[in-house]
Amino acid sequence: MGKMRVKWTLPRVTLEQALKIPTAIKDLNGGNPWEPEEIRKAISARTGNSYFYLTAASRDYGFTIGTRDTDKISLADLGRDLVFAGNPTAEAELKMRAFLNIEVFKRVLEYYKGSNLPEMKYLGNTLQKEFQLAPETHEEFSRIFRENCKYLGITSGTVVVAAEGTADSSLATTTPGTVTLAEAGGTSKLTAFVIMPFLERDPKHASGFFPEVLRSLITPAAKDSSFTVRTANRQGSDLIQSTIVNDLLEADLVIADLTEHNPNVMFELCVRMAADKPVVLIKALGTGPLFDIDNMLRVFEYSPNLWQTTIEKDLPLLRDFIKGAWENRESDKTYLKILRTKTKA
Repeated sequence: MGKMRVKWTLPRVTLEQALKIPTAIKDLNGGNPWEPEEIRKAISARTGNSYFYLTAASRDYGFTIGTRDTDKISLADLGRDLVFAGNPTAEAELKMRAFLNIEVFKRVLEYYKGSNLPEMKYLGNTLQKEFQLAPETHEEFSRIFRENCKYLGITSGTVVVAAEGTADSSLATTTPGTVTLAEAGGTSKLTAFVIMPFLERDPKHASGFFPEVLRSLITPAAKDSSFTVRTANRQGSDLIQSTIVNDLLEADLVIADLTEHNPNVMFELCVRMAADKPVVLIKALGTGPLFDIDNMLRVFEYSPNLWQTTIEKDLPLLRDFIKGAWENRESDKTYLKILRTKTKA
């Protein structure tokens, strides 16, 4: 039995490359419909599948109607507006709109809050689980997505889409504060605030390790425990803001990842523990002890491999750990009381 053919649901060339099609129609044929072969000759494109992918991408981005295999290729409304744009601002907005026409690009941009994708070992899990992209497409998706973001100047933030359907080419400035990662189901109004490192300092943790822990493990486990999940929106900054301190004190539960013994996490944890409020402590396997009473504190340890199989194993265990911590929150053995008892002893 032959190998099953992979279904591609995204353009196989970048937005910048696809623009060659509408630009040629405008510059060399007055914006009128044109035979695909004439366009190919005009832009010196090779024959075969590569030219089909180019014309199909131009169609998918919304620039043109038709492909290599149709009688003619014509400008779509978006493509016409773009190639005849009156100023650079309008042109940039229309290019952003074309990028967002690709649903998976839009969803990934929103999911990762910008163009900063993790390493493929983490990205692959998410692309397959959250976006149903076949593993064979991951490398090409990553390359085209990154090149499109670079071309459009997308770094981090949220793309603002105007009411009339155009998109603002600039990204909203991200200000320090907190973001909601998942909403609790049903009637629950409980909130869990996550504190953890934002950047990997230890070389044994690849770039994107902590965002993947947050997305694939902590967030779903807390949501399944009936919590709305929130965390700081630092965008790479380690600055501790007053809004973060407020969330530390007001959240029903704080989940603290002690991996790498990050100083800011330690400070934030101390703020929470000083208030003697419920805390869940977690860390990656292999993380050394933190306190001299570390053996007295219940700490959930998760696998740092973050393979799909290890996540599927750790997720229900962490969910039960969170539920247990919340259900036993009135216990006399809070972390602060343990510390005080140890100090008196």
